[in-house]
Amino acid sequence: MTIKEFENKYWYMSELKTLAKSLKIPFGSKIRKDQLEEIIVQFLQTGTVNKKNCYRSKNRNKDILNNHTYVENFSNKKETWEFINSEMAKRIQGLKPKSGAKYWLNRWIDDKLSNGEKITYNDVICEYIRLNKTEGKLPQIPSCKFNNFISDYLANEKNATREAALDAWNQLKDMKAKKDYITWKKNKNT
Repeated sequence: MTIKEFENKYWYMSELKTLAKSLKIPFGSKIRKDQLEEIIVQFLQTGTVNKKNCYRSKNRNKDILNNHTYVENFSNKKETWEFINSEMAKRIQGLKPKSGAKYWLNRWIDDKLSNGEKITYNDVICEYIRLNKTEGKLPQIPSCKFNNFISDYLANEKNATREAALDAWNQLKDMKAKKDYITWKKNKNT
């Protein structure tokens, strides 16, 4: 399989896991779809997997939530987000969380920790504030092809309905092409 063939197919998580197992690529049970896609692409490019990027889940203690604690085991649980949002509210009243801010904060944390950087929960809160203060929309989440397609379709098609967007998505899913709105628009009548 080439990288282009891999990227031009829409993969469900169960299919990605089956493919990774057939290629003998190790991964943890808590791996995200975008992480597994990245590992598979790396394998298709090089024939190897960087063990640092295997995202094996580790069973460790929970972090204590305060501004001075170093992040070791960040958790996306309700109590963590209550802490982060309450700290943000103390610093900047009325600042609302933006769509995608949690996702991009998680990627920022992953990046820092995987590069061996030490960050505190104060650093996390400051980055979350920065993301929420960013002018305009945050970038689309890269691995949410379905969600991105639907939102782009609804924003760009005249008199668009969710039903029409779903029909268009199903057409695109069957195409051997990149899974985004622009590609669908170029190829919808072919």
